[in-house]
Amino acid sequence: MKGAKKDYVWVTLQSHLNVVAVASLLNLAGVIITEGNRPDQETIARAEKEGVVLLVTPKTTYTVVGELTLMGVRGEA
Repeated sequence: MKGAKKDYVWVTLQSHLNVVAVASLLNLAGVIITEGNRPDQETIARAEKEGVVLLVTPKTTYTVVGELTLMGVRGEA
């Protein structure tokens, strides 16, 4: 997560508990979990407790990042 900053969105195919820990630590705006991967109940509960927004999509990471870019969402280069 080098380069991630507060209020960024993390697009990943990972759905395990550590995703929430990293998102919380970095104060990310949320996590978009791709390729239909679903977090387990423990991960969801931790996200709720930590105030981390989790979104799930069947789309690939590549597709989601492309769509965000087309919408004007950009990180720092």
